[in-house]
Amino acid sequence: MTRVLHGSRWLLAAVAALGLAASIAYYFWPEDGVEGSLGVEMVIVSTSLMTIAAAAVAAGAARRGLRTTLDALILLDILGTGFAAYMLEAEILLGLMVLALVVWLFAAFARATPSRQIASAEAAS
Repeated sequence: MTRVLHGSRWLLAAVAALGLAASIAYYFWPEDGVEGSLGVEMVIVSTSLMTIAAAAVAAGAARRGLRTTLDALILLDILGTGFAAYMLEAEILLGLMVLALVVWLFAAFARATPSRQIASAEAAS
């Protein structure tokens, strides 16, 4: 179970990095109508912070209270960036934030399951 949880943390960091790449592409792509805008600049900053925070949690650099704080901030970042992507009509970025939300929820609920319950369920079967 810890391998799956650890893998989902790295998957969240990877999705955040893809979101950063997409937001940079939206900044420079002239045909989407939002190139060079302040909104895209804010999304670049938010996705870079999300990438750093998700990588810190996945690498184990954040412990206990800091990890919980970063998890909450990552969730707020996902929701805010998703809303910004919706307002900017950036479909690719919006899709990546939906994927990030699904991965975040999986990681949050996988961690919420105590290992004793898993071990006793495996022993009973």
